[in-house]
Amino acid sequence: MVNFSVFNELSLPFSTEINIVDNFIEFFKLLSAMKHKGLNTLRLSQDLKNYEVLENVSFQQFIGQQHDIEFKRRIISLLMNNGVVLINSPIIKDEDTDEHEIIKSCEYRYDEQTTGGGLACCDIWNTVAVSFNSHIQWDIDHIVLNKQSLSDNGELVQDEINIKHASKSEHLEAHQQFFNHLAEEIKLNITQELFWEQKNKYFPNIIVFCPEIESQIKKLDKLVFQQAMSILRDVETQQKLITDFNHSGESTSIHNNDDLKKLREFTINGNKVFFEQHIKSFPNAYRMYFLEQDEHIYVGYIGKHLKGNKDK
Repeated sequence: MVNFSVFNELSLPFSTEINIVDNFIEFFKLLSAMKHKGLNTLRLSQDLKNYEVLENVSFQQFIGQQHDIEFKRRIISLLMNNGVVLINSPIIKDEDTDEHEIIKSCEYRYDEQTTGGGLACCDIWNTVAVSFNSHIQWDIDHIVLNKQSLSDNGELVQDEINIKHASKSEHLEAHQQFFNHLAEEIKLNITQELFWEQKNKYFPNIIVFCPEIESQIKKLDKLVFQQAMSILRDVETQQKLITDFNHSGESTSIHNNDDLKKLREFTINGNKVFFEQHIKSFPNAYRMYFLEQDEHIYVGYIGKHLKGNKDK
């Protein structure tokens, strides 16, 4: 589960100067309320200062036109990342390999127009999309997208996706269940140091860790550890299926090489079992090997890419 919201760039520019200042003040209130609920970062498709507030009027020009010194200071503070929440761009980072694949393989449409920005990413990350209340269409707590994708057998699948949305703080009331779940995730505070001793507290029902994981966890890069825990908690809490993430099996050449197969054998109930399915949604070619069996998902390996036939 992520701790950031995403910005709906379609809510800019404003069509008129009427009430823009009031709308910005409401936007600050909304970000403050979201930070209080655990979403302390806002991801944008591009640097906020590059957006147009009005047609052909940049943020910089808009700031220069303001006479209220306190209001001008708050906008500058927001642009300088010293404001209510951390502003971050782009929405999809280089290390977000799974999210890049989803954007490539799916088409999202809003109001009959293709979009791959904040609204689409809101569905991918199951978070909240944030808009300026620049038009009546954004004064709503949910937005419907059309999503087109290909099934495993190549058939076109169309779905209507309801995404969580807010353009003012009152809209957050409709998403209280989401924020309750986020609060539970934050409260868990999963750390590498205490992970092995408390793993059954974090993963009581679905995820089972093979004994090999104990030593692997201590060596993991912190970012990889956090991403792995986020994936597994989403699966444990049934927010997502393990197969929703970018994964694949092993090649025939791995299956036919006993030495390479042994590298992918991990312990379940005292027996060595071959794991071939692995998640690739990590930076620096890290992998997580898993096996679905008896209503559980066994995790056997989290670490750097295991040796293959092409490796010396």
